[in-house]
Amino acid sequence: MSRNRLGVAAAVILSMLAVGATTSAAQKKPKDAAAAGAITEKDRERGKAEAPALAKSAGIACTVADARFIIASTDPKTKVKTDYFEIACDQGMGYLLIADASKPAPTGAPCFEANKPIGDKPSPLACKLPGNLDLQAQLTPYIAKTGKTCVVEKSRYIGASPAKTFIEVACQGGNGYILETAAPANIAGETRLNSCLNYEAGQTVACELTDRAAQLAVVDKLMAGSGKACTVKDRRYVLSTKDGASWFEAACEGGTGFMIEQKADGTLARALACADADFVGGGCTMTDARAAKTEQNGLYTKLSGNAGFKCTVEQYGVFNVPNKEIVELKCSDRPDGGIAEFKGSGGIVYNCALAEVQGYRCSFTKKDASYAQVTKDLRSLKDTTCNVRETRTLDRATDNAVYMEANCDDGNGSYVIGYQRGGVKPLEVLSCAQAKTLGGCKLPGNK
Repeated sequence: MSRNRLGVAAAVILSMLAVGATTSAAQKKPKDAAAAGAITEKDRERGKAEAPALAKSAGIACTVADARFIIASTDPKTKVKTDYFEIACDQGMGYLLIADASKPAPTGAPCFEANKPIGDKPSPLACKLPGNLDLQAQLTPYIAKTGKTCVVEKSRYIGASPAKTFIEVACQGGNGYILETAAPANIAGETRLNSCLNYEAGQTVACELTDRAAQLAVVDKLMAGSGKACTVKDRRYVLSTKDGASWFEAACEGGTGFMIEQKADGTLARALACADADFVGGGCTMTDARAAKTEQNGLYTKLSGNAGFKCTVEQYGVFNVPNKEIVELKCSDRPDGGIAEFKGSGGIVYNCALAEVQGYRCSFTKKDASYAQVTKDLRSLKDTTCNVRETRTLDRATDNAVYMEANCDDGNGSYVIGYQRGGVKPLEVLSCAQAKTLGGCKLPGNK
């Protein structure tokens, strides 16, 4: 998009039209009404009669709540007549309509643009209908549709491309956004509210009403509410997601750092250590994530040991589970890995076979490395020579237990082991016949 397509050309057109309109104003309206800027009943009657059809032809999707005829002009050279109308919609933006007899369809300019001064003088085509006097209020339904919170203090019309309209809004509290909607603006169309931090100064679409540093101050507020130990020394905007969330990086005194996710409503979603945040925009750039990963490996080694799962952690992955710290562990000193649910200084670690039954799946290590432990669990409850060669999760569970089918390598079929839900303790062993109400055995060679 060029800057001309975002309003400069339109401003020039308005300026030209305004000159033409001014030359014929005395012929088309009573002098006293024109001088006072009054809206006569006659103008309203004509506006309500003609403007709805013109708005529809211009592609403006709104229910016209009020309208007025403004003025008519005739080009002295071409003798082409142009009529000007103003409309106020039941919701959303008001418009100036330009019906040029030489064009196949009328065009529309939002009141935001029609109200722009011509040079140092007010626009003679400015919107005056009562429904168009508070233009900032017209933005409210668009903002509400995005799910974000913004009480508009100031706004600035940037312009429109053939498909999109762009308006800058400055909100109470210091946040700023670019409102992006259809062109012509349509409350039923797709609407987005993009943080000003997405745009660099000097671009065609950029913010001028808010300060970038002031907007980044939200990082300190979010970090303070996260419960993480961090005195913020630097901060940066990373990205926004389609659901309206925003990500920021915070660099802390002492060398640590976090990625912070802010919900669409402005509240904190989560704060992730840089070691766990490589998936966010390529990861942290203001802190040493490799050093953080090494430090975190040591922490998880300690925590898994506290949970009774001795593992020197060489790799880990964090699950995106709200309000829980779920981590997959790969160990350098044992072949089997696990999924940990950490709480405080401890927690519980499921081997990869049991993790699948508890609702997780390992990706660093295969579950067959855990079959030796499943065999021990089976033999702790039943006198058998079965060595487990394959496992699967049964279709059903109970409030207190989850069930695993364990197939034996000696061809003697399967057993069903019930484990404590949310725990590693084996509770019971069932035959396949006894487990029919839980979905039964399905592995090859079961009995």
